[in-house]
Amino acid sequence: MTTEVIFQNGFQEKYFRSDSKGKIEMILENYITFQHQLSGIENGIKMDIKYDQDIKARNERGNLGLRVQTSCVSDPTAKEAIRNIELDRAFEENDLEMELERTGTPEVYRNQLMMLDSMRDDYHIIQIVISTLSSKDSNSLNDYFAYQRQNISFVDVADKKDMPVGSVYQKYWRVKCKVKKAL
Repeated sequence: MTTEVIFQNGFQEKYFRSDSKGKIEMILENYITFQHQLSGIENGIKMDIKYDQDIKARNERGNLGLRVQTSCVSDPTAKEAIRNIELDRAFEENDLEMELERTGTPEVYRNQLMMLDSMRDDYHIIQIVISTLSSKDSNSLNDYFAYQRQNISFVDVADKKDMPVGSVYQKYWRVKCKVKKAL
């Protein structure tokens, strides 16, 4: 029996359908937003887990289609806050088994979490490789990331540094190739 794979967004799907060279390229092209992508994927997984837990709990109560009070004291806001804290803590401590067992399809979420961990590991490896570059190459790459953050194109950089556009691009391309070779 194969377990279905659910991707949180197109970026994650493209990432996992890529070979290792494609993954490296995606990380380098999206370096400044990659952690943001990872956070978005994690938040999507959390929402899916909570939704699945709700469905399972409703089905266990007979799924009457309306809210059923399960105790004498009911504070749905507090319950939701506690649930969010427990789920956040489970993610922080990487101990999600109890949370996953309260879903109807724990294996799907295990696969999603493995994919997320794999993406984090790949990003961390790229960070390590960049930190081992020479200071000149590291500075070139960090300059590129800074320009990328500010939406400055190679043409603008070339004008600012009074260099041909091709030279600016080659400089970045050369450093990017060094990162790829190191992996």
